[in-house]
Amino acid sequence: MSLATESSAAQCLTCYGNGEAASDWGVTACPDCGGCGTLPAADVLVEWRMRAIEKNYAHGDGDVARDVAWLAFELRRARQALVKIMTVAQADAAEDDALATRIRFLVNDALHLYEDSREPG
Repeated sequence: MSLATESSAAQCLTCYGNGEAASDWGVTACPDCGGCGTLPAADVLVEWRMRAIEKNYAHGDGDVARDVAWLAFELRRARQALVKIMTVAQADAAEDDALATRIRFLVNDALHLYEDSREPG
């Protein structure tokens, strides 16, 4: 089993791969793909969504703003830790090391860094 690098980017369904979206002010770059027509990697989409949530809830001084800031920090910290674990599993293990392979697949299930080339089943 091996992880294949993600070679084909998913077409944006908001702009249908065109990169443009209609707005009240005319045609603008699609907000979901940034005008590329294809969606970025999963980690970029997670970060974009997290920033949008932070922006929506960061205005207040209340508990919600503090809780969202804390949650975003913890999510970023956990994702960074998983990337470090993936790096160690890839660098320090032989290709036939079953434990390292299992760790790489488990981390990839959480982060979606690579396209899974295994057959479904």
